[in-house]
Amino acid sequence: MSVSEPIYAVGDLQGCLESFEELIDMLDPNASFVFVGDIVNRGPASLETLRRVKALDEAGRCRAVLLGNHDLHLLAVAAGAGKLHRSDTIGEILEAPDCKELLKWLRHRPLLFETPDTVFVHAGISPAWTLEEARTYAAEVSDTLQSKDWKSYLQGMYGDDTDTEKKGAGRMRAILNAFTRMRYVRTDGSLEFKAKMNPKDTPDLLPWFDYPRRFEKTVCFGHWSTLGLVMRKDTIAIDTGCLWGGQLTCVRLPDRRLWQVCCPQWASPC
Repeated sequence: MSVSEPIYAVGDLQGCLESFEELIDMLDPNASFVFVGDIVNRGPASLETLRRVKALDEAGRCRAVLLGNHDLHLLAVAAGAGKLHRSDTIGEILEAPDCKELLKWLRHRPLLFETPDTVFVHAGISPAWTLEEARTYAAEVSDTLQSKDWKSYLQGMYGDDTDTEKKGAGRMRAILNAFTRMRYVRTDGSLEFKAKMNPKDTPDLLPWFDYPRRFEKTVCFGHWSTLGLVMRKDTIAIDTGCLWGGQLTCVRLPDRRLWQVCCPQWASPC
């Protein structure tokens, strides 16, 4: 796989395998993918979607498969650090005969991937961070998730911490929250995790990507389905609500050509 080949960045799948198969049939048969996270959960086929993306990766078709908050939730439940929710569809993965193999592969996925012009993440990069800091934080998490102590590391995953100067679980939460949960910042730049609506409905908050950032690369991300498609010079948002009956989006970089498929509704964003 050449680093000069176009990248096909795909939005949140969340277990919507049929929509992904419809999308992939529209693309170059040798397309090289970046998945921006949330491969699993809440859609009808989390297990088979995870197997499909893993197979693409093992066939050399993926430049990166990034971890999203739902993928981390799967790992946390497997580690005994989280509980299954009524809306979760990851139970079939935990009961699958290849569960251990799937989780090991998932633990080795990164939080951040870069090309010379673009940074790919699931939710975003904190406006407080330089790009070098983001790289360091992402590597720190990856090193721990790939270690024998990964289950212990995830025991404190849930919470709204934002201070990376903390130690232990608080630091881990702050890093993961920015990479996989962030949508808005307050006017002082602090992260806010409760609001999920479209920016037109939250006049007192700023989308994280509208706050002055400390690097110039374009950021391509998913996660924020109520935001919809955003295509700006510095920002590409590609979670277009496949799970909610919206669309599954793929953008080819660097030319920014789009492909989208309409999706059946499997859940409600409310």
